Amino acid sequence: MTRKLCKQTGYTLVELMVTVGIIGVLVAIAVPAYDDYVETAALAAANQNAESLSAFEDNYFYENGMFLAGTYHPSGDTTTLPNGLDWQPSGDNNLYSYVVAAGPCGSINQCYTITVTYLNDPTIVATLSKP
Repeated sequence: MTRKLCKQTGYTLVELMVTVGIIGVLVAIAVPAYDDYVETAALAAANQNAESLSAFEDNYFYENGMFLAGTYHPSGDTTTLPNGLDWQPSGDNNLYSYVVAAGPCGSINQCYTITVTYLNDPTIVATLSKP
């Protein structure tokens, strides 16, 4: 009786472990970089939204002689801003809340502070004050 020698095909356990290790290293590098990218993009969008709202506040001031305080939240907790300023956030996918505090600031009679908060990560906040 003769024995046939069969050549086995496939991957060894060591080869699979090396591959999994390489993928793990790549993920360990990529995930923090992606998180930083998302955070940077969210902060940039918050700053842009604050600038947009600021332009509407300035126009309101020129027409009415005062700044308008109020809030805007996508859940519906909204006061004054959309109606009084004729302003709606655009392109923010309901991911930000807006608060405008207006009134006297020290020796300045009229000023405002806009705070835009990223709802998915409340530590991402953009603040803009004028004057």
